[in-house]
Amino acid sequence: MGGRLAVIGGGFVGLNVAVHGALRGLDVIVVDIDRRVVDSINSGVPNVMDVYIVENWSSSRNRIRASTEYSEVSSAEWVIVAVNTPMKVYGRKLVEMLESNVGSMDDYIDFKPVEIAGRRLGEVLRRGVLVSSEVTIYPGGTVERLASGIESSLNHRVGDSVLLVNSPERINPGDRVWNISSIPRVLGAFNKVSLNEGLEFYSKVLGVPISKVTGLREAELSKLVENAQRLVNIALISSMKAVSHSVNIDFYEALEAASTKPFGFQKYKPGYAGGPCLVKDTLMLYLWMRDKAGESPFTEVIKQAIIANELYLEHLASRVEEIARDRGARKILFHGLGYKPGSPFFVSESINVVWRLMRELEARGFQVRGYDPQIPGKSSFSKS
Repeated sequence: MGGRLAVIGGGFVGLNVAVHGALRGLDVIVVDIDRRVVDSINSGVPNVMDVYIVENWSSSRNRIRASTEYSEVSSAEWVIVAVNTPMKVYGRKLVEMLESNVGSMDDYIDFKPVEIAGRRLGEVLRRGVLVSSEVTIYPGGTVERLASGIESSLNHRVGDSVLLVNSPERINPGDRVWNISSIPRVLGAFNKVSLNEGLEFYSKVLGVPISKVTGLREAELSKLVENAQRLVNIALISSMKAVSHSVNIDFYEALEAASTKPFGFQKYKPGYAGGPCLVKDTLMLYLWMRDKAGESPFTEVIKQAIIANELYLEHLASRVEEIARDRGARKILFHGLGYKPGSPFFVSESINVVWRLMRELEARGFQVRGYDPQIPGKSSFSKS
């Protein structure tokens, strides 16, 4: 295929994008402000151990280079922005803020990585380049946070000298079937010329299935809808499970019985909806709805789902504590620390479900250790 792709952000999404681009015959430059990420990529060792990256690294690494310098982007034909927007508050603090209805969007979520990327890109982009944001963001956020930064340098006008699309990332960690090369993507654009270039890039250059929507806001909202519906339904099932346990009803038996209905029923299982996306994206949707329409029953259902989900983690800790004390146990071992069962993807300590549960049980007086052969850096001990 040929051509030069710049990827802003060398984390989980960015490195998946880089590997796929290289496999498609592109020369890829990954720009990341973290020197450790850059050094890892340039040394030939992927800093993210997702299955798609690991299995395709040897075939792609020679086309991938990394740098901390945005000047490397100046020769790129296409730019994909894949920076993180981390949450600022979690757990009980998040619950307290939501219940008190305090704080702006920026008090909950850090958008500075997107804003900084926009400003730095505006200084170095060449005319006519296509910029695609794969960042999950609220409707209007790509323009407010990224495009405004690009235009702040006064070198460019978005939609004219720089074309802009939004195609929210869709990656299922550890999935060999549905990966970055096969999962259909949504694409929205700033204007028609941006849309045409975006369709050409994703469908022909990257070779991924594309579903186009009217504009940037529809694409942005689509990703929030995807993840919010999951969290809200998981929180609903988890709430039923918590109450059923308190009155000695076998919830799992009831859930299996409900699942025998062959239509109109989607089986969700109880648990804490964690990871790097579900809570943040649902929170972002709630805050956007609240800011646009005020508090109402429409926003309240989402807010209460977020609160119930956070409190369910405490419920899980109480259940483990109850079982441990009934058995006279003071030591607890967690086998498996990944984002998903069997996954080497840890995510950060603040949003890792197992890690947070471990810390909660430590606070309740237990001696807690964790072990995962795929994540030795976080394990309390190594296999002898």
